[in-house]
Amino acid sequence: MNLIEYSRMYEAEERHWWYVGLHKLIMAAVQRESARLGRPLTIFDAGCGTGRLCQLLTAQGHTVSGCDFSEEALRLCRLRGVTDTFPADLNSIELDEESYDVITSIDVLYHRGVSDDAAVMRRLQRALKPGGLLILNLVAHEFLRSSHDIAVHTRERYTRGILCQRLQSAGFTIASSTYRVSLLFPLIVAYRLLSQSAVHSGADPVAVASDVAMPPPMINSLLLKVIDVENMILTLTSLPFGSSVFVAARKQYVPYEE
Repeated sequence: MNLIEYSRMYEAEERHWWYVGLHKLIMAAVQRESARLGRPLTIFDAGCGTGRLCQLLTAQGHTVSGCDFSEEALRLCRLRGVTDTFPADLNSIELDEESYDVITSIDVLYHRGVSDDAAVMRRLQRALKPGGLLILNLVAHEFLRSSHDIAVHTRERYTRGILCQRLQSAGFTIASSTYRVSLLFPLIVAYRLLSQSAVHSGADPVAVASDVAMPPPMINSLLLKVIDVENMILTLTSLPFGSSVFVAARKQYVPYEE
């Protein structure tokens, strides 16, 4: 994505309603997996960005490492105090097989720098322990493509069906899948449709900014409360529409047969 977006992300991740709500959802899923196994987890964040998720999961007691293609992202990880990271291209990364209980990859596989998302899924599948969990969040619905996608270099916006199909082809079973940011979806649709002019105007891609900006504190607090309510709903059921798709997929466990 455009270089300036990393600093915008770094400055927003700890407080912005979108990041905070998503991180709560991920951490809840990780904690359920930790409770299921009865121990802290070994976690890898594939495309760790500026390191906020690694920081949060480490604080929960898990062993967390990560990688990112961007040296700027890794610099900001170090500034955040996240040091167990390394530069890597997910198209060619070679991780130790059956090493991780959980792999997270949050808003990464849609990037135009990922040449074959299914191949990356297979690489991540091999790195998971038998029965291990992959947690993905990705942008949804091509009709929502806007200037934001120019700034963050979006290759593809997904549907839940397409994402689940590719995961299954890569050797996963779907543990749960849903759209998210659903309660705010009408507002997001209206906003994105209004900001689509840059997609068709030939605007300089480097000069286009993403949607990542801190709203006024009262609005940010209100939007986070909405997302908190949605996260509670997601503990009971999946949602049929939203601006992101969120999937937890488990590496198929093949029992040993004598």
